Amino acid sequence: MKAVRNIATKEELILFARSVSVPEAAAENLVYEEGIEELVLLLNDPLRAEEAAEELREKLVPDEDGFRILSAMLRAAVTAPFPASFPQECYLATMRVFGRFVEENFLSYGRYGFDRWFWTWRQTSGLIVRVGSLEYERTDEGFSIHIPSDADLSPEAVRRSIRAAKELLGEGTYFCRSWMLSPKLKKLLPETSNVRRFRELFHGFEYYPDDTGYRLWVFRNPDLAPKDFPEDTTLQRNMKKFVLHGGKVGASHGFLRKF
Repeated sequence: MKAVRNIATKEELILFARSVSVPEAAAENLVYEEGIEELVLLLNDPLRAEEAAEELREKLVPDEDGFRILSAMLRAAVTAPFPASFPQECYLATMRVFGRFVEENFLSYGRYGFDRWFWTWRQTSGLIVRVGSLEYERTDEGFSIHIPSDADLSPEAVRRSIRAAKELLGEGTYFCRSWMLSPKLKKLLPETSNVRRFRELFHGFEYYPDDTGYRLWVFRNPDLAPKDFPEDTTLQRNMKKFVLHGGKVGASHGFLRKF
């Protein structure tokens, strides 16, 4: 399904939301608002999108569940500056970030909502593109690799994504900062785990012990105290025990190896 261009009605907004996997129960709460067209347009500008997102967040209050800012972001997503040479599926996969974040909000808090407006200006301005399993963000230092929560981290899928990304984006410096690169995972996961195999693709690590990003991605709710971490998976159980005994998971920054 091709994206609707120049959304002008709530019906078109909902149609596009469905095309990028926003759950129906959330799509019904979207609103088409007048008077924000200039800021929505700026969400397509890599140099001004972050500022525009902050201005929209301040302007669109009250917005308890984030559906007003989500509506604005989706309008900008329709006209995101993606090269014509990029496959349509690459564009849609990138914009499914909105549906994914709404679903993650439900998993974390038991209700549909949107609270990642501070991140998704990167997609609406064309700075982040999803290629297969992984996302790639264009920065002054090169391409920052991001790992979506629904990523297939099997070695084959990861290598396929990286090769395809280099064909689309070009060679250069590729790097990643994530809890998945933490050296502490050697104690928490078996050697055969896909997360540890992913880490092996990088080198030149710098470790950040106080980074707490793992709380959101492993335990779904960054506000939980360690004693309340769920224990539904082996990783959750091992990590909870590690943290309760004073361990710091942290995160690491590493550079992609040549392959």
